[in-house]
Amino acid sequence: MLRNEIAEKDTWDLTTIYRDDAEWERAFADAERDMKTLAPMGETMLDSAEALYQTTKAVFDRNEQITRLYTYAHLKFSADTTSNTARKLMGKAQNLLTAYSEETAFYDTTLLQLAPETLDAYLAEHEGLRAYEILLRDLFRYKPHTLSAAEEQLLAAFQKERETASESYESLTSSDLKFGMIEDENGDPAELTDTNYAMFMRSPDRNVRKAAFTALYKVYHQFRNTFASLYAGQIEAEKSIARVRHYRSALEQALYPDHVTPDIYGNMVDCISERLDVLFRYYRLKKKVLRLDELHMYDIYLPLHAGSRKQFTYEEAKEMVLRACSIFGEEYVSVLRQGYADRWVDVYPCTGKTGGAFSGGCATTNPFILLNFQGLDEDVSTLAHESGHSMHSYYARQNNPPHYADYRIFVAEVPSTVNELLLAYDRLAHTDDKEEKLNILGSLLELYKATIFRQMMFAEFDRMTHALSEEGEILTADMLCEKYYALNEKYFGGEVILDEQIACEWMRVPHFYYNFYVYKYAVGLTAASHIVRRIRNHEPGALDSYFAFLKLGMTKDPIESLKVAGVDMTGTAVFDSAVEIFGELIDEYEALLNEV
Repeated sequence: MLRNEIAEKDTWDLTTIYRDDAEWERAFADAERDMKTLAPMGETMLDSAEALYQTTKAVFDRNEQITRLYTYAHLKFSADTTSNTARKLMGKAQNLLTAYSEETAFYDTTLLQLAPETLDAYLAEHEGLRAYEILLRDLFRYKPHTLSAAEEQLLAAFQKERETASESYESLTSSDLKFGMIEDENGDPAELTDTNYAMFMRSPDRNVRKAAFTALYKVYHQFRNTFASLYAGQIEAEKSIARVRHYRSALEQALYPDHVTPDIYGNMVDCISERLDVLFRYYRLKKKVLRLDELHMYDIYLPLHAGSRKQFTYEEAKEMVLRACSIFGEEYVSVLRQGYADRWVDVYPCTGKTGGAFSGGCATTNPFILLNFQGLDEDVSTLAHESGHSMHSYYARQNNPPHYADYRIFVAEVPSTVNELLLAYDRLAHTDDKEEKLNILGSLLELYKATIFRQMMFAEFDRMTHALSEEGEILTADMLCEKYYALNEKYFGGEVILDEQIACEWMRVPHFYYNFYVYKYAVGLTAASHIVRRIRNHEPGALDSYFAFLKLGMTKDPIESLKVAGVDMTGTAVFDSAVEIFGELIDEYEALLNEV
């Protein structure tokens, strides 16, 4: 459909941010003017508690002002990227953000010149300043890792060069690699790309899967030395910055913003890698269900259950999500229902609309959800997932001042995944259709396999390659392929035939250029699983602690925030619980499969 063919009720209402583009333009002009008052404040910001307060307040007030402008432009552009008006607003908002970063570059470096005891005295003296205390003290954590102004300026000047490896990787994989043609299920020629590879790997025709697998990795193998050079270069850049900033390792630097230590990271990886027996059970089940004598690497992405798939209207999807969320109580459901009615959601795909889904907004707006709803199972789950993000945002914004009303990525996927899991369990409880149940359970099993075990395998590879580099080893293509193949032997345990091409898979994982990012996916699902189990078991205080977590915003660090929800990521109990749930889902699937 075209944008103007979609009913207004199924589009989001941006008038809650600005009445129209003209009001946005006036607010933009105000922000441009107000922003120019910031830099001069840096000259006197440390002179007194009042000066520090006024500077801090001005910096964050302007941030709220500009973020609101950006939010409107971004949402408008996401809904219709073909609109020249939306593109213009987006460009102006991006330029304003860049200018704001430049105008406020003085703030952190100037603040860190303050003696800690002076900061303590200022906070004790000034009530208004105490409203920013958590933020100020968190900035002070970086004092040992912050360089002189001249050194910081030099590092900033080389920021673009430090991104060369990742940008080259992106160009190589998205534009330059060509994988040729294969035959599809009908015997017709089809071009293989890195994007449609996943589709071919879910083909019911094993010959198609094998052909796609072989053709793709043949090309990656041809470029293995280039990929090894890029990856080694990325690791060298991460190591160099960590060393310059006085971190003990690139791992420590990557984890520092989330208050995660290398020991916690190692504990997560080791805990999962020591419980692979349940994963091996899953592969044995898959081989049985797919009726294969051997399970190859090109078979593992075939859906466990390929039964009939229901279609749902958007109205049905909303009611399903609200019913699943009823376990939270009347307030949560009432707020979410009203949010749907107030057009938080842009529902249907249309020409020019951004693909996928997201939850957006900012501290001074209501949440917004972008969907591309087409009525499939996964679309209903996506609505539940994004609604979880949005309700997290709602509670954080309702219970905190704007500068604490966001949350870190480390915890962001927890509420969204909680809703997704609750939807699946609610659907299982409300259907007697065996095929539907098998489909839901199969999707849950794939979620646990992919999000916990596979991401932790990637996290283990990340840890291994960085450690080898820090020990002085040269990361050649042959070494990386050998290490990655050995890791696959560990995680597939002889249950899957390890076709030799899988040694090259590390080359097509973009997350290895994100500096120890992948483990956060596993954190989201394991934490959510623990919370959902507590809530569904009606444990005393489970709901209260979860709502307390939703309301925290940025007032606690991520590890402490999860502890409020009853999730302790520093031990093994949360990961043990997630693995147990995975095993229970396998039990339930097998029992249902064997029913006469």
